[in-house]
Amino acid sequence: MTGTGSIRIGFISGVRHAGSYADLLRADPRVQLVGVADETSVPDWIRDDGMKMAASADIPWIDDLGELLDPDRIDLAVICSEPTRHARLAIAALNAGLDVLVDKPVGIDEAEAAAVQEAAEANGRICTVVNRTHSPALRRLRRWIDAGNLGLPRHVDIEFLASGTHFATSVERPELVVDPALSGGGEVVNFLGYAADYLRYLTGLDVTEVYAETSTLYGGAHEKFGVEDTALVSLALAHGVTATVTVGRIPAAPGFGANIATVRVLGSHGYASSDDDKPAVMQFGGSGDVTALPIGGFGSDNAVSSFLSHLLDRFPKRIEPDYSVADARASMRVIDAAYRSAACGQPVSVA
Repeated sequence: MTGTGSIRIGFISGVRHAGSYADLLRADPRVQLVGVADETSVPDWIRDDGMKMAASADIPWIDDLGELLDPDRIDLAVICSEPTRHARLAIAALNAGLDVLVDKPVGIDEAEAAAVQEAAEANGRICTVVNRTHSPALRRLRRWIDAGNLGLPRHVDIEFLASGTHFATSVERPELVVDPALSGGGEVVNFLGYAADYLRYLTGLDVTEVYAETSTLYGGAHEKFGVEDTALVSLALAHGVTATVTVGRIPAAPGFGANIATVRVLGSHGYASSDDDKPAVMQFGGSGDVTALPIGGFGSDNAVSSFLSHLLDRFPKRIEPDYSVADARASMRVIDAAYRSAACGQPVSVA
């Protein structure tokens, strides 16, 4: 057991992002990390990876998952398995009477997201999903939109790229994001949800139509498993707003870490761009003035740590965080539509 805080947290599986989340949570004095456990039916390598994660994070490994899924033992279950088990494990924890934080994506399709949401509602539990909407640059951009500095958003362009330079170190095992049996798909299911979250957060609008083209440009593991490494997605939102999104895992991305996220908003009276990686926001006004405001800190780390802090702030009072499983489900609808569009070669409506 690590820490003496009042919020008792257990990790359900430890193969994906668990180590980095444990580091962030351990640093919070409100947290007590109780243990790591997994299903007995998993392959040996998943169990071994989970045990190694527990040892490196100095958290007890618990052989019996049912022992950890106990409200008398933990308050919050953090699901860090391979994505194809996210929904099943989240539902098991919710049905056990626990609140749940799921690593992204919440499931591999909208149907799984719906099942998680229904389990949370049926059990009256808090359920949320790791996301990047607390990125400092994104929050600054949203404040500028709310203040009317750009007028009404008319078009949003988002680029989310992961650098292959860091593939071996930023992904615990490459097959976790390229083998559909583990990942549920390629980089669309891995990354498009972030962009869909950004669109909804910035505009408050739902996506109504999607046209997606996916490619395997760089071969390697993605080609071996038959999944996309890049995608270009055009989206229609309510009220005539449009968006374009580029996602991909490429040999070298123009950033300082494992991934970069840039956002450009074309408004009726101005233009603004943000870069999570620096991070900073630049605003170009109608009179030709330019404002550049650095925010400080590494964008990816700040986005996740800020969200976890926000979750822990609200947790003792049983207040839902500002990103819910319903938000994650909305983004899964966009991911589903993108895959349907790529398969048929035509724009498709978001279900």
